[in-house]
Amino acid sequence: MKMRLLCFLTLCFSFCVFAETKVVVLAADRWCPINCGEDDPLPGFMIDIAHLALQPAGYRVRYIEMPWQRALAMARSGEINGVVGAYHGDAPDFLYPRYPLMIISGNTMFTRIESDWRYKNLASLEGIRLGVVRGYSYGEGLDQYVKDHTLDASRIHLLTGKNPIERNIKLLLSGRIDVITDSPPVVWYTAKNLKVSGFLREAGQATESANTYIAFSPRRDDSLAISKAFDLGVERLRRDGRMKKLAMKYGFPEAVIPQSIEAP
Repeated sequence: MKMRLLCFLTLCFSFCVFAETKVVVLAADRWCPINCGEDDPLPGFMIDIAHLALQPAGYRVRYIEMPWQRALAMARSGEINGVVGAYHGDAPDFLYPRYPLMIISGNTMFTRIESDWRYKNLASLEGIRLGVVRGYSYGEGLDQYVKDHTLDASRIHLLTGKNPIERNIKLLLSGRIDVITDSPPVVWYTAKNLKVSGFLREAGQATESANTYIAFSPRRDDSLAISKAFDLGVERLRRDGRMKKLAMKYGFPEAVIPQSIEAP
């Protein structure tokens, strides 16, 4: 009888805990080490931050890896709570927390090591086949260039699907495209894992460093509450030093963590 009572009480307690736990579903494509694969041993800096920031408020984070454009569409329609690793230009209609999580180096051009080409301005892309990812924001000028030439296969190679950075690096090294562009920490991290770092070179920065966020759905009624809880959690992590330790864990310098910079 006592054993039955104990099992019943345990079941009731587990149910209450489950009922009180609110699940926040975040999604993005692999952009490691900012956000990695959902089954990777290290899920990424922003994913770790999301777990730690929201847990005290009773939220449990579930991270799903999917193509970036699909993640944006699902968050915009309210099917999921938000996206990870967003610039404001990626989704200006989303709800952004008060503070960005990181200041990421601006989009930088990469070529094969033997190339002497350098990016100076949009005119320098003449005769270049540029590899980009559908749905990514590369800054106003470059976004417009990609939009204007999307259908011109001699200028733009547009990728969709999973692992776009890894796939773009492989396309670059195979000679199928001439240049790729993305944030240096992401490209170098991916190149290191592919063991091809020695075959790439940086060839000019196309945009300035930019604030990067976890951004929440504009369609969900709970987005504001989650965003406020997230801000409180992030501020707590800043003050107690855990955010700095996580940045070091993923190889980021302390300078990538902004201090009290409000979202636009």
